[in-house]
Amino acid sequence: MPDCGRPVYARGHCSRHYRQLLRHGEVQPDRAPAVCAVVDCGRAAVTRGWCHGHYLRWSRTGDEQADVPLGRSGCTSCSVPGCARPVAKDAMCSAHWQRLVISGSVRADDPWRLTAGIGSLHHGYRRVAVPERDRWLVGGLSSAPEHRLVMARSFGRRLSSDESVHHRNGDRQDNRLENLELWSRFQPTGARVEDKLTWACELLRRYDGSTRERSAALPPRIWSCQAMVRPAVRIGQRALSWYPRADSNRR
Repeated sequence: MPDCGRPVYARGHCSRHYRQLLRHGEVQPDRAPAVCAVVDCGRAAVTRGWCHGHYLRWSRTGDEQADVPLGRSGCTSCSVPGCARPVAKDAMCSAHWQRLVISGSVRADDPWRLTAGIGSLHHGYRRVAVPERDRWLVGGLSSAPEHRLVMARSFGRRLSSDESVHHRNGDRQDNRLENLELWSRFQPTGARVEDKLTWACELLRRYDGSTRERSAALPPRIWSCQAMVRPAVRIGQRALSWYPRADSNRR
């Protein structure tokens, strides 16, 4: 298509013109975006020649009300005396509107409890707000227990569900890094030798940061996880072969 700078998608056309070719059998010429039919609106036309706002007015009332400007009224702050919060609904802020819905009165004389942004307590543990740059450490949550967040920052990774953070001095609100230690409940689900050795290798890979130094000092047959698992499986199979079968006891 002339004067189209988009990358080629299929059959020499961009993705937009290729969809037009499949739908209409030919490429449609580009058209300038239409403007709302209401005078002095300036918004892009969406349906029936109107913008979204004027179309909603017409669909609800039967008249686009061209003389009434779109947008909220001039009231930008809460109508309750002494409240400077922004308007959320019915000329009131969200707090006073919830009071009106729940109790039937805005209770203008009752002060609101303002949070200082230092977190809250939950079962003795302090829960704090997580900045956006650190939310990947807590699975995208906007708030998390402070002791788990501190430990995750120190490791530079997200803690797994089988890991818990213990307070050394027993004070759940003392979340200094030197007062925290990582505990693991990670254990194999089975009791076979192969499962336990695989679990031991996984445990070393997760927590031992000096595996390379240790592996250099040990023979490769001893340190290799695969080298430990395979002989153990053979030994286990050989030990089972020593026991008499169940059918031999019946004789």
